[in-house]
Amino acid sequence: MENTQFVTTREQLKAISDPLRVQILVLLIEKEYTGQQLSEVLELPRSKVHYHLKALEKVGFIQLIREEVKGGTVQKFYRAVALSFLPGAELFPFADEISQANRMALLKILDRVKIRVVNAPSKAFFEEDKFGSSMMQAEVNLTKQQFEKITNKINEVFNEINLMEKENKSNPNARMYYVGSFGFEISDPFFRGK
Repeated sequence: MENTQFVTTREQLKAISDPLRVQILVLLIEKEYTGQQLSEVLELPRSKVHYHLKALEKVGFIQLIREEVKGGTVQKFYRAVALSFLPGAELFPFADEISQANRMALLKILDRVKIRVVNAPSKAFFEEDKFGSSMMQAEVNLTKQQFEKITNKINEVFNEINLMEKENKSNPNARMYYVGSFGFEISDPFFRGK
């Protein structure tokens, strides 16, 4: 799976402007699913889920990774082709559509974060050492260049995390952690006056 895939056509952009497709894509970034499994998770008819899977597969965002025969039925397992999807420069004339698709994706990701928080073990939020969990947020006045500099540093940290994770595949002392990062321009600060 690639780290990033660029959205380069309007057809791809339209495919991820649908909230349900974004939700399916977020799930398939996390792990592989069959259409039946997705219909159970999303509590939707299997035919509706399959329709959206085909739309995502058609634009190259997901792929069939394996098939399994179970009880005479062929189960098809799908997975996202990348961990994140970013708009390519070709799509800048469609800024409003890009904005809406990105907003929808972030909301779906935040929904998944809430589920992770609720289902995390108690020790994730209280351990004897101070690194049981990490919570940070800030509202800051930055120039666009400063924000890009910070974003690049965060991307470097995530690349380092991915390398560590690969090194720890067989390490019995390694644990699973959720690490996320969000940053975007806001209109009104919550933490302080204007």
